[in-house]
Amino acid sequence: MNGAWESESPSVLVGILTREIVSMKWAMGFRNLMLPPSSGITVRSGAPYDVARNAICADALQHHFQWIFFVDDDVISPPDVYMRLVKHDLDIVSGLYYRRHEPICPVAMKTDDTGKHQWVTAWSPPNSMLEVDLVGAGCLLIHRRVLERMSPPWFEWQIGREPAQVSGAAPKRGALSEDFAFCVKAKEAGFKVHLDTSIRCDHVGLGQATPDGDFRPSGLP
Repeated sequence: MNGAWESESPSVLVGILTREIVSMKWAMGFRNLMLPPSSGITVRSGAPYDVARNAICADALQHHFQWIFFVDDDVISPPDVYMRLVKHDLDIVSGLYYRRHEPICPVAMKTDDTGKHQWVTAWSPPNSMLEVDLVGAGCLLIHRRVLERMSPPWFEWQIGREPAQVSGAAPKRGALSEDFAFCVKAKEAGFKVHLDTSIRCDHVGLGQATPDGDFRPSGLP
């Protein structure tokens, strides 16, 4: 872990989840990421996603960072992504990136009138800020006050686990990935979740979802 942790006002802890194999495009994108001098970077691999994200959150609180910015090793964001997200001063805000599996749409959902989660597929005007219910954590900025109000574990992988293995009332809502489960818990704690559709990211891996939602096989591991 590196960064200006000894500064008087640590700003953002960038948490990278990686399988330790990244594309050159991702590596160059991260190299160009614009961050304040008081930022820190921590890299986590070899642990379940929820375990890794919770460890990053705990580090951020312990070292007095104001923001936690999750960057996954398959999401390539614009160089100024942090500066643009933090300017909103929102509790939870994500950049936009598309799923690599059907349906090819943003990794974001809203709840319909029946209480069922539906993928976000359209918005108006273009490049607008949306309030949503669930977002992925591949390009996600969280203020520390969210973690301070919530009870850990903040992130909890629910898929494939028995109800007794999941905390709180989560099993009543159905099995969720750790990032979606975080959003549900955060909303229950009184926070809103936002998606900045002007921040377009690539989502690479077995296939690549471009910032415009096009999908093409990439051959990457």
